Amino acid sequence: MRWHAGYLSSTITTLILLLSGCGEELGPEQFETTQVSGIIRLGGRSIDQDWKGWIEFIPVDGTVGKLRSATIRPDGSFEADRVAVGWNQIGLVNAPLGPDLASKFHPFSSPIRRKIPDHRIEIEINLYEEAIKDQNAALRRP
Repeated sequence: MRWHAGYLSSTITTLILLLSGCGEELGPEQFETTQVSGIIRLGGRSIDQDWKGWIEFIPVDGTVGKLRSATIRPDGSFEADRVAVGWNQIGLVNAPLGPDLASKFHPFSSPIRRKIPDHRIEIEINLYEEAIKDQNAALRRP
């Protein structure tokens, strides 16, 4: 019985020592983030209808972070918190753009990319300009 109690005591002590050294390694990862606000436009005008959609920021090209979403207001403006600093793919969900443009700007297929700096930023996204840039890039691909 004595041997069993000593064995249990040393096992518990060893586990405590091992786990105390791992706290920093196993803790939650901290990503560099910032706030991004802006407006979405269709050509020269803002979206001025009752749009119940949202914008999504997806870290890409080596940027570390989590997907972030923000509601798009009826005037096309938005504010997104905790967006990863670095390159993000930007997509729209429930966009009232017709099937072709809506699928083009879906979060996982959107051609919109922005490099987000490590401070608060305001951006303007013109969907017509983005569609034209993407079409021109597609024409240059072999």
